[in-house]
Amino acid sequence: MTSPIEDAPARPHAPALSSRTHRIVMRTGYAVNGVLHVLIGVLALLVPLIALLTENVERVGALRAVAGNPGGALLYWIVAIGYLVLGAWMIATLVLRQPGEPRPRDRQIAAGRAVAYLALAVVAGSLAVSGRTRPGEDPGSLLATPLQLPPLLFAPVGLIALGVAAYYALKGWRRGFLDDIRLPARSSGRRPMLVAGRVAYLGKAVALATIGVLLLIGALLPAGDAGIGSHLASLALSPAGPLVLALIGLGLIAYGFYCAARARLARL
Repeated sequence: MTSPIEDAPARPHAPALSSRTHRIVMRTGYAVNGVLHVLIGVLALLVPLIALLTENVERVGALRAVAGNPGGALLYWIVAIGYLVLGAWMIATLVLRQPGEPRPRDRQIAAGRAVAYLALAVVAGSLAVSGRTRPGEDPGSLLATPLQLPPLLFAPVGLIALGVAAYYALKGWRRGFLDDIRLPARSSGRRPMLVAGRVAYLGKAVALATIGVLLLIGALLPAGDAGIGSHLASLALSPAGPLVLALIGLGLIAYGFYCAARARLARL
């Protein structure tokens, strides 16, 4: 998400404050995104343990089981608020751009990301509320309904997730993230940032690919009352599940730290 603001000459109709405000908004958004990835990574690391401690977890759903434990609902509320902030952030990036920037295609992508962030805020808030229900209560009650994707959407959303995962994997492997950041001037800080960027993008690719596979499985096999959470619970209880979720969690945490570094090093 680069911008030519830094290299382009000031325009008479562009207020001087807009460039500074744009920088603050963009860096804040990257930092918030980093915090959210770290929190979601921590949640992924907690899923196997909570799945083992939760009775009938495949019906309750792994995501709802996390919300039913101390601190789980609070984490979901923090994530919900964070995604609300990111949704507002994406809208602000459109408003604060100079006239004619970004291109129409980039505006459409930004608008789509804003909608996605706001939808994730609703889902996270729904999970936080669902954790207050009794274990025997229908997980589709209260505000948990957004978690129940129509089965017809499982396959297309899963394929989209796999496509985005491939994009992140290629960008990480080819070090395309160098277009987004300015490497530290000192050589001692350049190599760690190169390694961190590659690990971060490959880690997020693994996480998105796993989600895509779970959605495709959900399209082929009937899910329990908790929807995709049932498949996630089954994964957590499988022999390889804890290792897979650990890779997902560590990958998301690595990407979160990269976003935090990008907040300082981003090309704006």
